[in-house]
Amino acid sequence: MFDARYRRAALALAAAVLYPGTAAGQTAPPSPPSDATSAAPPASDVAALRAEVQALRADLDEVRAAQAAAPSAPRATPPSPRPLGYEAFWPWVTPPEGISVGGYLQSQYETHQDSQDQLSQSGTTLNKDRFSIRRARVSLTGEWEYAAIALQLDANTTNGPQVDLRKAEASLQYRPDRKLPPILMATLGLFDAPFGYELDEAPHTRFFMERSVASQAFFPAEPDLGLRLAGALGFFRWTIAGQNGEPLGEASPFVLQDPNSAKDVFFRFGIDTRPLSDLHFAADVSSLRGTGFHAGTAATSATIQWKDLNEDGIIEPYELVPVPGAAATPSASFTRWAVGADLRLSYQSRLGVTKVYGEFTLASNLDRGLYIADPIVTGVDQGELGYYVGIVQDVTRWGVVGLRYDYYNPNFNAVDTRGGKLLPFSEAITTWSPMAGLVLRDRARLLVQYDVIHNAFARTAVGVPTSLADNVFTVRLQVEL
Repeated sequence: MFDARYRRAALALAAAVLYPGTAAGQTAPPSPPSDATSAAPPASDVAALRAEVQALRADLDEVRAAQAAAPSAPRATPPSPRPLGYEAFWPWVTPPEGISVGGYLQSQYETHQDSQDQLSQSGTTLNKDRFSIRRARVSLTGEWEYAAIALQLDANTTNGPQVDLRKAEASLQYRPDRKLPPILMATLGLFDAPFGYELDEAPHTRFFMERSVASQAFFPAEPDLGLRLAGALGFFRWTIAGQNGEPLGEASPFVLQDPNSAKDVFFRFGIDTRPLSDLHFAADVSSLRGTGFHAGTAATSATIQWKDLNEDGIIEPYELVPVPGAAATPSASFTRWAVGADLRLSYQSRLGVTKVYGEFTLASNLDRGLYIADPIVTGVDQGELGYYVGIVQDVTRWGVVGLRYDYYNPNFNAVDTRGGKLLPFSEAITTWSPMAGLVLRDRARLLVQYDVIHNAFARTAVGVPTSLADNVFTVRLQVEL
């Protein structure tokens, strides 16, 4: 209504200004006078025109006042510069329906205090001060009404140039609401072990360079082959899975295979919710029960060894040592388990997102990457304890800072022999990791991190365990597709 009245008033005012002799309601200008010296319009016409202009101005003022008093349409709340929580720590994504392609590249320089310009006994280099491609990954995901697929390839130079498969997931799902996680998803293939938060967090969303020491010891790499059932109902999340138990990256000849018929079984239950638009909260409990494998030995024949004791190069009878043959020993299996809990809280302020999180894990015979657990050899179970706490703070939308404390005890029943006595001692490794970086949202990150590490890798002059200099400085540039 206001727009129509405004247009009519504007047209009438324009006509009155351009054609002063036009009366209200006329549609054509008056004919020009036949005589250039004709008399001016009567005073009554001028007074009428002035009254009409004043009425039009009153209508315009009324229209403006009504428009100013009318409530404006509510504006949509602008989206957060980044989600308060990533979907990466659950086994589903929300891509556009159909096929989508992504990827990222992490190139870095790192320097280690324990680096040496030497070779180990096996011939590998002990120098760790180097440039490298930590991860170069390309992923393909497909998501339809009842099916989903995820493929991911990784290339890196961590141990020389190599390319391997990181994900190969074929899934069936029931997902009535495309904007929400599936109520039920069944996956068969190669996927990350569903234990805790850090293990399932996508590496390109993590601001700290690597997972905690305990997580890397338990799972040298994330993926393994198996079957997974997962789902979401409201804020409740759950995952049940069975895997071979020989994950990628393990120091074993059976990687991504299974030398025994028993499978590692995982349970993970938790909540993931945003009670407020600026607050995200999630918590989970996880458990793992599996079976480790100790390889047997083949039978050997009796042999003779020569030890050149006087180093003269001549075989002497006393330098010959008989080595008796040995019977074959069978392979054996052992039980391993772990329980854990994790918690994370993210809050968005004017400065940016503040994320506080932590995780705790208690395990037995699970170390497969650092202090390899094998109770068949040692005769005792190896108890392991690990936890970390961290905070990450956005500094506007262009920067980020963070700090993480990481603790891992690979054997809390460890003893040490000193002076002919068995003494308990701690093999715990602790790490303080300050981090800072520049960020281009959803495109690039330039991060620096310094790891201050305390361990029990060295010995003093009298044989007491002490810390070996092992601090690490890393600079990483990450660019995403």
